[in-house]
Amino acid sequence: MSTPDAPSRAPAVSPRASLRRVWPLFREEWPVLLGATALLLLGSLAALAYPQGIRIIVDGATARRDVITVRNAALLMGALAVLQGFAVAGRAWLFSLAGERGVKRVRELLFRSLVSQEIAFFDGQRTGDLQSRLASDTGSLQGLLSAQLSMALRNAVQVVGALALLVYTSAHLTAVMLAVVPALAFGAVFYGRKIRGLARKSQDALADAGHVAEESLSAIRTVRAFAAEDAEDRRYGAAVTTAFGFARTRAAAGSIFMGATYAGIYLAIAVVLGYGGTLVTAGELTAGALTAFLVYTLLIAMGLGTLADLWAEAMRSLGAAERVFELIDRAPAMALRGGRRLERVAGRLAYEGVRFSYPARPDQEVLHGVDLLVEPGEVVALVGPSGAGKSTLGSLLVRLYDPGAGRLTLDGVDLRDLDPSWLRSQVGVVSQEPVLFSTTIAENVRYGRPGATDAEVRDALGNANALQFVLAFPDGLATKVGERGQQLSGGQKQRVAIARAILKDPRLLLLDEATSALDAESEALVQEALSRLMRGRTSIVIAHRLSTVVGADRVVVIDGGRVVESGRHATLVSRGGAYARLVERQVLRG
Repeated sequence: MSTPDAPSRAPAVSPRASLRRVWPLFREEWPVLLGATALLLLGSLAALAYPQGIRIIVDGATARRDVITVRNAALLMGALAVLQGFAVAGRAWLFSLAGERGVKRVRELLFRSLVSQEIAFFDGQRTGDLQSRLASDTGSLQGLLSAQLSMALRNAVQVVGALALLVYTSAHLTAVMLAVVPALAFGAVFYGRKIRGLARKSQDALADAGHVAEESLSAIRTVRAFAAEDAEDRRYGAAVTTAFGFARTRAAAGSIFMGATYAGIYLAIAVVLGYGGTLVTAGELTAGALTAFLVYTLLIAMGLGTLADLWAEAMRSLGAAERVFELIDRAPAMALRGGRRLERVAGRLAYEGVRFSYPARPDQEVLHGVDLLVEPGEVVALVGPSGAGKSTLGSLLVRLYDPGAGRLTLDGVDLRDLDPSWLRSQVGVVSQEPVLFSTTIAENVRYGRPGATDAEVRDALGNANALQFVLAFPDGLATKVGERGQQLSGGQKQRVAIARAILKDPRLLLLDEATSALDAESEALVQEALSRLMRGRTSIVIAHRLSTVVGADRVVVIDGGRVVESGRHATLVSRGGAYARLVERQVLRG
């Protein structure tokens, strides 16, 4: 099994490799990109033709004093301006459309990869970091796929076209102007490498800050209860300060590079004006040609300046792309699908010499050779002190993890040979703190079987002792439960979760402390609903309360990752062993 921190140790993706990964996302957009490229060329040609109008006007006004030529050239320039405006608008729209679609695919691929990862992966990750990759990193990539690409291509075409016209106008003057370009190119490459590393560190630091914020805001009730607002403020401030440090270094590097770039560009313009003026004086160049040459030089200067800026932005975007594609490319250690599907499930479970350590703590074994047989339809209660391994046995049942040694079988078939998604469809889980999604009660119940009708949802709620309170809400089944079901009480959430399990109609049940957090009245209603749910199903009940344990067919005591006792409640109490001591302590606490 791969370690949960594997993604963070994956080799860095080079800019070229990232670009090769980005391109296939555009492949389906080739008609849009073709149209955008055509408009880009049209707009660039119009921009390149514009200085020729200036040349004609200057020469017509100064050398020939031809008013008609000046007016016609001005009209032509006006037409070129309109044409360029149309081309720029269309090009920007089409590139943006292609970019938005490309980023949509990236986000879908990334989310699909994330939800497909094994649970051990999430043990070593932070939710805020993953959310940052989905939002911030893909947002950075969005700029690369739309505005940056469009502007880079436009400026590149204009720089190349203007350079060709400069050579045509005066090769000597062009050579003088180009003397500074190699230094600028070398600086751009060096700066790009520097900024890409800083961008990655900055994205990581921002993800850390996002994790702190997500953790604090999602637990705001706990923060308020402990009056810990100032402490959380300091914690977030420290994370943001770290991110600011990287951003400040990146900004300083960018400022120095941009300053040097623009100084070099305007130095070239000064040289062009000085040398070009001598050529005009000597009669080797007209005033209009020098003016056009200067405008082309400005086009090149602005184009190179913009390309330098875009290069820095692209390096930042590729730094984010590295993080995104690392996750997209990560193969889960446990596939979601693939394997056998049993035609009929009797529900016989067998833990055979099961040993297990959590991937995040491989040196700390939690289960030490557990042997446990659960017959079809039997209700087995697992009891024992906290940390004994009870919930771990439940996690292995739904294949959140696989045993490190030994095996767990369903009807004699190793769970590792079964299709994981099919297996999980056969298991209904009700936990101590059920997770409800911030949607309606009906949609939460349907989570176990999306195609269920309203009548089936009502029946499930009725069997879970939940229909009465649901119908008492003004919106009934359409009542929104809020984030994590916070609009409902603990007992209400638990009964909705039970209704979800009832509607799923599983062959196996895993009840993990399903009543431990409830008051006596809510517990009675939930216990009644659970009794209906367990009827005829193989059930594993993890519990501390006697009210849950006494009705079980068998009680299994887990201590230190081992089965230490097994039998019916009354039998175990009479033996005076580990179970009897647990019961005695609970009676005394009561």
